[in-house]
Amino acid sequence: MKCPVCGTVYRPLKGSGESLSVSTASSSPSCRRCKADLSDLFRLHDQAVWYHKQALHLLTQGSYSEATEYNNRALALYYSNADFHALAGKLSALQGEFREAISSWQQALKFDPQNAIACHCLQAIELMAKSD
Repeated sequence: MKCPVCGTVYRPLKGSGESLSVSTASSSPSCRRCKADLSDLFRLHDQAVWYHKQALHLLTQGSYSEATEYNNRALALYYSNADFHALAGKLSALQGEFREAISSWQQALKFDPQNAIACHCLQAIELMAKSD
């Protein structure tokens, strides 16, 4: 996640939920570099993560179309999250939409080239294509 004002990238500190470049001394989170108030950004991020977790839960229940709806909401709020795209690919594949699945996994790899789910799924698709 980046500060929309100055572009500072946030990464969690090891062993804590606090972000590297976020000051939590005040009542609202602010960028340590430019001091912009980031509370709305964090609320959107948290909402996106909540939608993603709901999608994962619905996936385990076999409710693929409803899981897709929740994951799409997560993507609408936080498009650059590779895990959200990887789940979108998995859900598309489970619904027989393989072109869309491949596109989602490729998008996941654009945001995180090491995304394990996207890598594994694309390798599996490649293997299946070679065996045909």
